[in-house]
Amino acid sequence: MTYVIKRNGKKEPFNEQKVKNSVESAVKEAGYKTHAKKRLIDKTLKDVNQAVQGKEEISSAKIRNIVINDLEQEWDEDQVPVTRAWRNYELKHGTIYRE
Repeated sequence: MTYVIKRNGKKEPFNEQKVKNSVESAVKEAGYKTHAKKRLIDKTLKDVNQAVQGKEEISSAKIRNIVINDLEQEWDEDQVPVTRAWRNYELKHGTIYRE
């Protein structure tokens, strides 16, 4: 089992559903169509799962960076960038990261 190390140092078991819910919220807010949304969510989850596979621990910041990287690559000029939607999600849920 892989544990996620939170910013406050607390550990919790990796939960793919939490990542999926966050990404789904961001792509929905960005106005993605169903087929594009599913493709982006699936790709992001695959990348996150590859990163945690075989590891005992991973930082929440590392997971976030993978998600942000995938989201930054996927937006059209007429859509709200998904990364902006992700950051809005962070604001709403109090999970702001300072880089």
